Amino acid sequence: MPKSIEELAKLYDAQYYKTGCGPVPYDRAQPQWREFFGQIASHLIKALRPKRVLDAGCALGFLVEAFWDRGVEAWGIDISSYAIKNTRRDMRPYCRVGSISKDIEGFYDLITCIEVLEHMPPDDAEMAVELICKSTDAVLFSSSPYDLDEPTHFNVRPLVYWI
Repeated sequence: MPKSIEELAKLYDAQYYKTGCGPVPYDRAQPQWREFFGQIASHLIKALRPKRVLDAGCALGFLVEAFWDRGVEAWGIDISSYAIKNTRRDMRPYCRVGSISKDIEGFYDLITCIEVLEHMPPDDAEMAVELICKSTDAVLFSSSPYDLDEPTHFNVRPLVYWI
């Protein structure tokens, strides 16, 4: 397991996004990712009507752009400088490199954290949960409870753990 945030960040490079997210590369050339995150944004807007959203662990910013494309102010933070550099050009002012365990600023109507905490050391993940909860009253969270084979999954937990 990486010993520092800097070591952890280095894992999420071009090769990771090409092969580490399943059988389909996680990139802009794959329309399924924009469609998937577009559906999530549409459902969240309809259900919660957020005005200001943070995507904690935004990766390439697909969810951030989906919110903006639907008229909702959205921001993203991710530990990977590679990912942030590869966000859609018009989203770059809204996505930044940082750790969700210490760098979340402000208050949001909604914070999303999709498949992120299993990639963090347990202590950092706990700090991230605390900071997320201090920064919003509404959270959309998911984490794989089973995928122990993925090499960057340092913190896979059963569902009840996250509750």
